[in-house]
Amino acid sequence: MKEYNTDLIGGLIVVITSFLFWKAVGNFTRFGKLFPQGIIAILFIAGIGLLIKSKINPSKRVMFMEDDKARMMAIAVISLLWVLLLDKIGFAVTSFVAMGLSFWVLKEKRGVSSLLTSFLLAGVEVTTFYLIFSNLLKIPLPTGMFF
Repeated sequence: MKEYNTDLIGGLIVVITSFLFWKAVGNFTRFGKLFPQGIIAILFIAGIGLLIKSKINPSKRVMFMEDDKARMMAIAVISLLWVLLLDKIGFAVTSFVAMGLSFWVLKEKRGVSSLLTSFLLAGVEVTTFYLIFSNLLKIPLPTGMFF
């Protein structure tokens, strides 16, 4: 298996993603933009740090194990569908389904029990995020057709 400089690849992904997120921060209030822009700035700095580390002390590793490729593709599809359906269906429902499926896909042993625990954990996390952002921070979340 071929080894790659994973610090370089990861750093590039983080820097490019932070630029895209920075551009996507839109119609929030001045204080509503503060938190996302702060997180994006931290991500950008971390990405630059990885790029510097990739030149000073590169980490050469096998990028993907053969048995992880199917999981990675599943997570990529789930993430893409989450982004595409967020405005149409709404934050709460879309995030609950996407997070629950993602947790389940990432588990080593998948079955009915792990499916239930994955969706229970997703429900707790989405509810927590929803309450913090909508009630405490007063940041509107996409509502779509549903909640």
